[in-house]
Amino acid sequence: MKKRVIPFAIGFIVCRAQAQSPPCDKLPYRLGHLVTLNSTDLRSSPRRISKKELKELGKKQDKAQNECNAFVSKHPGQPVSTEFSFTVEGFAAYYGRCESFCGTDKRLATAY
Repeated sequence: MKKRVIPFAIGFIVCRAQAQSPPCDKLPYRLGHLVTLNSTDLRSSPRRISKKELKELGKKQDKAQNECNAFVSKHPGQPVSTEFSFTVEGFAAYYGRCESFCGTDKRLATAY
């Protein structure tokens, strides 16, 4: 019983904390900011990215940006974040975070 309650309680607390976070009243407010946390090179030997891989990378980045903007817009005025990942076959795998930010550029720089 305890094993079932603990994950539920943690999830509930996280959801409540997001719901109770103060609205953004500071400028600039950044929507849909993508941050790459890690990337893994999948190439078998050092080489340049091919045109096909570059095109696929662009499409996947655009898709990630669109999904990020959609996620952030579901929580207007709230600082939120979620994780994302995608792979460009034969080139690289990317892992990152989509976030909105409430505050000044100076505060953002100190947060990182």
